[in-house]
Amino acid sequence: MWDQHKFNIVNHHILCHIHFEFQDGTRMDKAFTYDWRYWTLPELQELMVEAGFKNPEVYVEGWDEDEEPDGIFRRRKRMDNIPGWVGYVVGYR
Repeated sequence: MWDQHKFNIVNHHILCHIHFEFQDGTRMDKAFTYDWRYWTLPELQELMVEAGFKNPEVYVEGWDEDEEPDGIFRRRKRMDNIPGWVGYVVGYR
């Protein structure tokens, strides 16, 4: 279970945990903890340009008619916000 524990909108510091729930009803809390700064896609693209990459592009996984990930990553210039998504920023040198 993904737990977005805290998020600071000013500096984008985020604290998340992964918990496990097992079939026997037991639970493992905070099996993994992630304490980081959340970078936006435009920030990552700008950093990649500064590092010498050309034309960084964003690829985001699509969704099927049952609102499940379809495993196909497409280049996107625009995408509506949804509760969860997976994307990559790809740059060429």
